Order: sequence, then structure tokens, then C-alpha cells
Amino acid sequence: MQERARKTREKILNVAVRMFAECGFHGTTVDAIADAAEVNKQRIYAYFESKTGLFESSLIHVLGDMKLISGKVLAEANENPARLTEILLNEYMSVHKRNPYFWRMLAWANLEDETPLPQLPGINHEHYNELAAIFDRAREQAAVPADMSFEVYIFLLMSVSFFYNSNRKTLSQTLSKELFTATGQKLLISQCLGLFLPNQQ
Repeated sequence: MQERARKTREKILNVAVRMFAECGFHGTTVDAIADAAEVNKQRIYAYFESKTGLFESSLIHVLGDMKLISGKVLAEANENPARLTEILLNEYMSVHKRNPYFWRMLAWANLEDETPLPQLPGINHEHYNELAAIFDRAREQAAVPADMSFEVYIFLLMSVSFFYNSNRKTLSQTLSKELFTATGQKLLISQCLGLFLPNQQ
């Protein structure tokens, strides 16, 4: 793909992610995306074939942009497995801060029953085995419960970061505004660490 075409496709995806994140699949039209991206509607169909194809590509795009585990974060965790939970929780929180549309796209993908999901990428697949090995070392050091599986561990960490960011508006009113400040987030992470360190309670 030529550079100009690549940039146009990237621009369409960025606009589509924003609009799908705000209005969902059924609340967004190809015409609206074309207007906002300042491209001909036929260009969108040439790249993505259909509105469903564009939604699927947008979802993959936002997941790819997520980059849960960067090489730097992985190296930090590898050097200090005992801090794995703290490192990952901070990284997952940072993902949402870098991409505020991330949780919205995931929510819409789960709400849109009639929209088929594409073959989604794994949890940063290229680092999966290495991260799992670091988790095993953390478990040997009693930094995580001995009977916890890697999949459950990742699920719990992702759940905390997803719920924290996707429910910020309601929980800041019904629970605590302070919890959603920078200080509150640090406190949340530090106290969550205790859930994974039963031997230190």
C-alpha cells in the first residue's frame, strides 16, 4: 500500500474509532464517517468492503493500539517479578489514559449482538509466553497466590482497570470523587496489591 493510501486508511480508522466509540455500530453511518474523515464514501468501501468490515477493523485497530505490554514494561517486570501486579496495573491504567476510546469500543462490541466479531488478537500475543513465565516466577516468590492461574490473574487486573475507567462518571458520584484523582488511583492500586499477597496480610 502506498504511503498516501496508508495515511488515508489510518485517518479513516481514527475517525471511525471515535464515532463508533461515541455512538456504536447502529448509531454511526458510513456517510458520517466519510464526511468527518473528508474522504469519498467509496474509498471506505474500497478499503473495508462494508460498514461491518470497518467496525471490525476499527476494533482491531484500537486493540492493536492498546499495546498492553511494551518491551520496556516487560523488561521491568522481568527484572522484578515480585512487583508484577503493580507494574501491570499501572500499565493497564495507562492504556485507558492513552486511549479513552478503548473501553467504549469494547463495550459496544459486546453490546452489538448482531455485529460479528473479527478474529481478535490475543493479549499482546508476542509477549504472552514471556509474561506467563514472569508470572510463574512471581508465584514462586509468593507475590501472587499459589493456586491462581495466569488467565484468572490477567482477567482480574484487566477488570479493575476497565471497571475503574468505564464507570468513572457514575462511581465518582455514588462512591467517591477522590478515588478518581491521581492520588486516589495510586491508593486503589496499592490496596489492590494486598489482594494478591495473602501471605502479607
